[in-house]
Amino acid sequence: MATSDLTDVLGSVDLFAGLEPKVLRSIREAGEVTAFPAGTAVLQQGEPVSGFREFSRKGVALYVVLDGSAEVHVGDRAVDVLHPGAYFGELSLIDGLPRSADVIAAVDGLTTFALQKWSFDDLLRRYPDIAIPMLRVLCARLRRAESHD
Repeated sequence: MATSDLTDVLGSVDLFAGLEPKVLRSIREAGEVTAFPAGTAVLQQGEPVSGFREFSRKGVALYVVLDGSAEVHVGDRAVDVLHPGAYFGELSLIDGLPRSADVIAAVDGLTTFALQKWSFDDLLRRYPDIAIPMLRVLCARLRRAESHD
């Protein structure tokens, strides 16, 4: 994928909506594209995200689906299928709590853009505006959850 295309994809993700092009380019430059073969567990429910793991290559990361798909499982139940433009890993990236679901590369495999926690934290310090669209997304989720009670 061309770098300008990746910047466009990141700008279309609601977590990054409305950010300036230079901020989107910085996000793109801070992350990496990774491919996962079919059946590969990208995240595992209950997996801790603190300590040394935070600094490993497969540490705490936000993943944006670029190609292929992934299945999301909570316990023994399939709860979602993620397609290009979807993302996962954002909650643990922000709050540092264990992973809330399994995410497994589906039969067509999975290619993601991954932004590691240490890169995210650095970007957030350099560009505090990154927090604004994230806060909007989290507020919208909270309102939806409250309306289902």
